[in-house]
Amino acid sequence: MPERISDEYSTLKTQIEKLQTDLDEVKKMERAAALKQVKEICEEFGFTARMLGKSLAEGRNRKAKKQNS
Repeated sequence: MPERISDEYSTLKTQIEKLQTDLDEVKKMERAAALKQVKEICEEFGFTARMLGKSLAEGRNRKAKKQNS
């Protein structure tokens, strides 16, 4: 492989790794913000874990069924 192509490949691979790291960090921040919003909504409307439990369990089961299909 010519050196120029090898250097270009290495540069692109490094950029991809940095983007993946940045993406992971932003995803963590988005997840934290979403969880905060859910907690605020639950507090505002008086939702309890028991009230949400069945809905959350059904959601997980539906996803699992779709993946198995």
